[in-house]
Amino acid sequence: MRFGTLALTLALSVPLPAAGMAEERDFFVGLDISGGLAFGSSSTTDGGGVLPYFNGEGVVGNVRFGETIGIGGHAGYRFDPSWSAIVSYQHIRGSIGWDAVFPTFGGASGFDGNAASDTVMGHVAYQRPLTGATTLGLRAGLGVGFNRLSGIVETDKASGNFVSDVAGKTSVSPVAQVGAGLRHSLGASAMIGLDASLAYAGAFETGNTRHGNMGVTSINPYRIDNVWRTSLGASFRLAF
Repeated sequence: MRFGTLALTLALSVPLPAAGMAEERDFFVGLDISGGLAFGSSSTTDGGGVLPYFNGEGVVGNVRFGETIGIGGHAGYRFDPSWSAIVSYQHIRGSIGWDAVFPTFGGASGFDGNAASDTVMGHVAYQRPLTGATTLGLRAGLGVGFNRLSGIVETDKASGNFVSDVAGKTSVSPVAQVGAGLRHSLGASAMIGLDASLAYAGAFETGNTRHGNMGVTSINPYRIDNVWRTSLGASFRLAF
């Protein structure tokens, strides 16, 4: 998780003054960066094929994800010293891959490409002071994610030869997140934070065409289900 380690290092390298907590203000906005990992599975048993010549029968397994990078922002309102409501946007991307076995033909393909999400969520946040300048925060949120697969390349598992470029697609999915973190005051209105979170990212799906040795042909889409992400992030917040 190189990006998450970098975010942690940058946040900890900022001088932390011994001043007391910033005065409580109702509205705040912030920027967020994060690095993390993702994992998921697939229930697809009829993927691929070249329709109408061959029915799709690709059984998907070995779903794999690379490290993720996220950037976004948030805005919120503090109802009292402990409770806040927050709206956030985040763009998250990373690599993805899976294998598909075709029992009738006795072959298998590997797929590799990119998975990206744009999420909008509403959160309820609770904070509890630990020192005069540092608070512990807890957050839970629900929202919607726009999940896209792109750059998906199919190769033959046995030979490694190119088979096709699979069409991408954007899917809409419910998302949810829980997290915990620390915030430290930098002055009258600025704070930095470190956060760890677990998020349900929903599902991803390819398009229903491929471009390969038979030109552009229709296929049954491949679907990656129940994707989860863990992340470590850093944030900078201004209150006003």
